[in-house]
Amino acid sequence: MALAREFTQRGWRVIATCREPDKAAELVQFAHDHPSVSIEKLDVTDNAAIDALVVKLKGQPIDVLFNSAGVSGTIDGQSLAKLAPDEFDRILRVNSYAPLRISTAFLDLVAASKQRKIIGMTSGYGSVSSVRDVTAGGYPNAYFYAMSKAALNMGLHMFALEVAGRGVTTIVMSPGAVDTDMQRDMRTYMAGIGKPLTAPQITPAESAHAMVVTVENLKPEQNGKFLSRSGAEVPW
Repeated sequence: MALAREFTQRGWRVIATCREPDKAAELVQFAHDHPSVSIEKLDVTDNAAIDALVVKLKGQPIDVLFNSAGVSGTIDGQSLAKLAPDEFDRILRVNSYAPLRISTAFLDLVAASKQRKIIGMTSGYGSVSSVRDVTAGGYPNAYFYAMSKAALNMGLHMFALEVAGRGVTTIVMSPGAVDTDMQRDMRTYMAGIGKPLTAPQITPAESAHAMVVTVENLKPEQNGKFLSRSGAEVPW
């Protein structure tokens, strides 16, 4: 929602997707108040739905394709004590497979635009060299979530290299610790086991503003990079 607001405020036309538009009251009201915003129903795990939306938007160039859907999963389900396979499948499907599938499906529409940018929303958990800092900050060993983001990073990096010849710039970007439902659920869980998280977090609006500015200033030579919301390069 914060990304839709920020892009709209900066003069972009926004096509926002969500699984159940009839339950997204805030987004629906925002689109009603802003004619430049439209809503399309999409479950990112449904390949038929992805392909149908591509057909529906045929002829509509997409300057920026922002893959922002993601799930953290239950911390308990991905602990060493459980390693629930169904939870693994769900998290990897949404966080790793879906962005690659969507980026591939919409590639022609992005390549037909002026800016030709594809963004994947990643996390510090996906950085092998810095995940120690994440857990040192009090965050749990969310194995499946971390694996899903590392897989996302690799998938979109390879994708970026393969499609670079079409003039498309693809990156993954970490929004930082943001006060979202995902972050609140994690903090509630950690407080419940007596290990409350005290690491600072920022508002969705602050993160979205920084990310959109970075996207607007993204250069072709940054293709395949892992960036922070402010545009700094993050180690893999």
